[in-house]
Amino acid sequence: MAKLNRIYKRAMLKYQLKLLLFTLIYWNIAIRLSIFMRMLGARVDDISDVLTKGMEFVTEQVIWSSAIISMFAVFSWFTLNFVYPRLIQKYKIRRLTAVMVLFDLSVFAGIGVLLGIVHYSIDYALSFSETISKMGSFLFNSTSLFFLLVMFIWSYVYQLMSTLFHQVGYAPLGRIMAGYYQKPREEEHIFMFLDLQSSTSSAEKLGHHRYSHFIQDCFRCVSASLLATGGRVYQFVGDEVVITWNARKLKNFKATVDFFCLYEEALEKRRSYFESEYGLHPVFTASINVGKVMAAEVGEVKRELAFHGDVLNTAARIQKQCKPYKKQILVTPEFGEKLIKTTSDYKTKFVDEVKFYGKYKAVKIFEVYRPK
Repeated sequence: MAKLNRIYKRAMLKYQLKLLLFTLIYWNIAIRLSIFMRMLGARVDDISDVLTKGMEFVTEQVIWSSAIISMFAVFSWFTLNFVYPRLIQKYKIRRLTAVMVLFDLSVFAGIGVLLGIVHYSIDYALSFSETISKMGSFLFNSTSLFFLLVMFIWSYVYQLMSTLFHQVGYAPLGRIMAGYYQKPREEEHIFMFLDLQSSTSSAEKLGHHRYSHFIQDCFRCVSASLLATGGRVYQFVGDEVVITWNARKLKNFKATVDFFCLYEEALEKRRSYFESEYGLHPVFTASINVGKVMAAEVGEVKRELAFHGDVLNTAARIQKQCKPYKKQILVTPEFGEKLIKTTSDYKTKFVDEVKFYGKYKAVKIFEVYRPK
């Protein structure tokens, strides 16, 4: 378990660094494009004069302004990932909108002051006091208004892209935008159906309002475990979540079971919170299957990526057997065989052969356990 914890922490760090790198690249490109557009539209600016400044211009103004833009990018990354989530929990929608707009305006004003200092101190070689005295004319003019509007637009695009990445996932987003899944494609995936035990009694005890918060808290623990194991959420269905991994990568067979162990541990770490807040501790069971499915975009008004095939149907039915057989993880023989070939950390044990309604052949089910 200590090894899994190291994987978990490393994956979270790697994920945040990727987000930070994306934010740095995004804002440096966005602001440079904005400056270029403004120069094209301004009558008083001469681009040829800018281009003839040579390396001195590059080493001074561009590097300093890049440093300030990067500071803004880091602040933007921190705000979106750590500040806004707390504000959303604290304020209602109207007050939240006002707070976020005022917050963005103050940040943009601060960045504008820093850029003004760089502009006057480097381009005109003015002292700090002279630079401050000219700051009013630098901030309150048509160029500043242009950049304020452009920054709001770029900020909205950045948050939109971040939302799309989190809802669809980094891997399939490019293919979806390119129209790859408009025609059904055959792919091989591992599917896990993760379901809350005793959900009916929990909902009755808590009531629909508190139960909704309870499920939300449970699924908050899913994200970090997914990042550590390379999984992707396919669907949230009530108190159940369907997760998928690429079956072509053999390491994902172990990663699938690792995910369940990490998720259990994440819930256990928050046991005191769940018991004090809701008076109960969530327990989940899982079923796993692997095989070929068809992936396709479905819907017109609301589109989403859907998987079709008997692999999902079988996994969903096996999930219902966890309770009668009192097992936490039940898998198909197809998954179990590849799991024990790729790792010695887990073992499988035959449980039963079950005949599901509507299926001609009985399905063998195995439990997965960690040898002592």
